[in-house]
Amino acid sequence: MPYARNGDIDIYYELHGESGPPLVFAHGAGGNATSWWQQVPAFAASHRVAVFDHRGFARTLCPPEQQSAAYFEADLLAVMDAAEMESAVIVCQSMGGWTGVRAAVHHTQRVQAVLLANTPGAVRTAATEANMKQLAERLAAAGGLVNRAFSEEFALRNPAGALLYRQISAYNTQARPNIRDDSVYVSPQVVKASGVPFHVLASDLDPLFPPEVLESVAADIGAPVTHINGAGHSAYFEKPHEFNAVLAAFLDSLG
Repeated sequence: MPYARNGDIDIYYELHGESGPPLVFAHGAGGNATSWWQQVPAFAASHRVAVFDHRGFARTLCPPEQQSAAYFEADLLAVMDAAEMESAVIVCQSMGGWTGVRAAVHHTQRVQAVLLANTPGAVRTAATEANMKQLAERLAAAGGLVNRAFSEEFALRNPAGALLYRQISAYNTQARPNIRDDSVYVSPQVVKASGVPFHVLASDLDPLFPPEVLESVAADIGAPVTHINGAGHSAYFEKPHEFNAVLAAFLDSLG
């Protein structure tokens, strides 16, 4: 299995597809590289696709004190370097938005565009700050992230899918990501100044980053927003066909 090295951390990654524009998927705190099993086959025929485990997740071993989001974009670049991707479109879900936003701001030449799916990323606004303050309480009341990562409707209509999500998440036994430090955030003005195209995807049943929060972020960074109805926080997992259609349309818009 291939690994990309950043400092003393080995980042697990996979490559799929032999040719085409580079496309990298950055998972959320409930997932890992395996989470994208419904996206990789859909895009590997037309793109070179990379998926990876963030530091501390699944096969990327990392001590808790080194799991700050401040390291995320360097890990992404290490994966891209190992995959020989000069630049790429970054598809981000939840926690992965911190990776994509920070990479776009600090390494603009390496990022062609960013899809922010069910995430404000590292964008600091009054709305995202207020939401983050409430997030810990909502997760604690629900008994943890995995119980908020997908909607109740999804669990009812697809119990096998809900079980698979939990099984994939269960491999993250060492994950202690830190996305709360003030130092990992950037302003919407800085994001706009990067010139990197962004697109925001929101779901009506998302209890972690509700549509109104993501709509405000999209407006602040000058990005269009698309809604997927009937999905919770993990639209990519719950409504893969709709998610893939949004991503395909975004990729087509880039020319």
